[in-house]
Amino acid sequence: MDFKVVAASYNTAANMLNYTATGLRDGLRFTVSSRVKCLKDPGSAERLHMVVLLALTDHFKRPSPSGRRW
Repeated sequence: MDFKVVAASYNTAANMLNYTATGLRDGLRFTVSSRVKCLKDPGSAERLHMVVLLALTDHFKRPSPSGRRW
């Protein structure tokens, strides 16, 4: 999966990372805007990338609304 984090912000009060990522997966372009619970601020760009990669991997494991796998 090839992706780029377009925007990200961390809410310390709620321990939530809000992010928007865009990229390619299996030849299809996607844009995902979501939030994920983090115990602490990712801080560096590398950590942010890893948190979003984990969230996107989990997101694409779930079936689509039609019931098919991505």
